[in-house]
Amino acid sequence: MDNKELQRAVNPVYLTAKGTLGLLKKAEDPDAVALLPLIGFDADLQEKAKVLPAPIGLCYKTAQLARYEIYNTAAIRSSAPNIVDLPSGYSPRGFRVSSAGKRYFGFDLPVVIEDMAPAAEKVMTPEQRRLSIYHAVDATNYQSMKDALGDVKGELCIVTEGLLGYFNEPELVSLCQAVHRLLSEYGGCWITADTSILRIYVLTFSTLLKGDDLAFLNRIQGKATELADVKMNQNSLFLNGEEGAIRFLEDQGFTVTAEPVTNYLPDVSGVNDELRNAYRQMNILTMRVASPKTEKKAAPELAFAVDSSVTDGKLVMKVQGRVDTLTATDLLKAFQEASPETDSIELDLENVPYISSAGLRVLLIMRKSVKDQSHFKVFHVQPEVEKILKMTGFDKLLL
Repeated sequence: MDNKELQRAVNPVYLTAKGTLGLLKKAEDPDAVALLPLIGFDADLQEKAKVLPAPIGLCYKTAQLARYEIYNTAAIRSSAPNIVDLPSGYSPRGFRVSSAGKRYFGFDLPVVIEDMAPAAEKVMTPEQRRLSIYHAVDATNYQSMKDALGDVKGELCIVTEGLLGYFNEPELVSLCQAVHRLLSEYGGCWITADTSILRIYVLTFSTLLKGDDLAFLNRIQGKATELADVKMNQNSLFLNGEEGAIRFLEDQGFTVTAEPVTNYLPDVSGVNDELRNAYRQMNILTMRVASPKTEKKAAPELAFAVDSSVTDGKLVMKVQGRVDTLTATDLLKAFQEASPETDSIELDLENVPYISSAGLRVLLIMRKSVKDQSHFKVFHVQPEVEKILKMTGFDKLLL
C-alpha cells in the first residue's frame, strides 16, 4: 500500500471532507471552485454525486453552504487573532480567515495536509499565504498541536467542525484535555456546533421537501457512517441531548455559552425565511476555560517505534509511543513489512500510553490476517490503554 492507501485503511473518515468541498463547489463558492481541481475528487464520490436527484442535491448544497458560513462568521467574529481549524479538512476556510487579517492554522490528518498545503499555496494570494499554516496533528494530543502552533502569540479560537461525532469516548475526553490545556496557556475560546449541526441537513430536507425528519436523519447519518466506517455520535456530546453535552463540557473544566446558529448566519443562497427560522432550533457552543487545572507533570513521551521479529511463523511486535492518527499508519506499514503471512501474532504494548480509534482499526486488521484469530495476542497493556479497550468494547476481542 502507498501512504494514501494506508491512511484510508486506518482512518477513512477523511473522505467525508472531500464530499464537503464538492458541495461547496456546487454552491459556487469561488475558493472551493479554485481548490477542487488541485485536490482531486475520488471516483466513487463523483459517482455518488452524479446519481443524486436535483432536489436532493439542492438540499445538500444549501445545508453545506449554510454550515460553512456559520463557522466562518463565528471564527472571524471572535476576538482571537489566531484561528485553529480542527480539523481543517479540504475546507477553504483559510482563505476567508486570512482575508480577514487573522492567522489561520489548518490542522488535520497527514493525508489531508499533504494535499491541502500545496493546493492552498498555489491558489492563495501572497498575503493569505503569509497568514496561513497547514500542519498534520493528532487532535487528541496536546503536544502535537502545541508544536504545530510554533511561536504564535495571542489568543486562540479553536474551531471543531464535523469532528466530534466521529470520536469514541476516550478520544473525546483526550481532545477536551488537549484543548483545555491550550486555552489555559494562550487564552481564547473553542467553538463548535457539532452537537446539533447534523440537524442542518435534516431541517433543510424536511423544510424544503416537506418530508419526515427522522427518515432524513437516518439517511444522512447512515451515509456518513458508511463513508467513514465509524458509528457516529456515540459519545457524551450526543447521547444525552444538549443539556447533557453542556454538563459534560463543564465537567471537563469549561464554561459554556449556547447561542442559535442563526446569530452567525449571513445571507446564504437557498436559505429562505422559512429555512432560517427552522435553523433557530440549532445552537453553536462557545467554551472558555472555567479555571486553569493544575497539570500533572507528564513523563516525557517516547518516540513511536516498532521492533518486529518473526520466528517459526510467529510475529512478535514490540510497540512504543502513542498509537494515534499520526502513527497508526506506521504501525500498519511495519506489520505489512514484517511478514506477509504468519500463523500467530503477539503484540507487546508495554510502552504504549494511548491508542486511538485509528490504532484500534490497525489491531483489527492485524487480527483478521491470522487464520485462527485466537492466535492474535495483545499483552503488557498499560492501565490507561486497557481502560480505552474496555470503554470501546475492544477488550472482548483483544484481551
